[in-house]
Amino acid sequence: MKDYRKLFKEFINQSPPENLYHATFDAYMDSIKEHGLNPTKSVKNWADSNDVIYLATDPDIAEDYAETSEEVSDEVYDTGIVVLKIPVSGLDISKLQSDTNVRNDDEPTSYEYHGIIPWSKIEV
Repeated sequence: MKDYRKLFKEFINQSPPENLYHATFDAYMDSIKEHGLNPTKSVKNWADSNDVIYLATDPDIAEDYAETSEEVSDEVYDTGIVVLKIPVSGLDISKLQSDTNVRNDDEPTSYEYHGIIPWSKIEV
């Protein structure tokens, strides 16, 4: 099996972080614990969201995305934001790509994961 760091460089052309982060709302935690981060079962927080899991390189960036969500009701928002940590070593790197919604020339600050991240691979 190839080292995840080599795979990350192959697929993303960037140096791999050790962890990526996903912010969600406490109202969704029971579903995440049952189904993992699953793009087919998740609620979209943005009108232009794709059927992917968005992961940030920094917990504050992930939290910022959740704080500015367009499609979240006040009731859900008021349950509070939870930032999840996902070790990159537990991901299928071939399902990871740069976030197509973010356009900049710098190193990416967010990624799209085209698959399901099981609860067993997530830390709160």
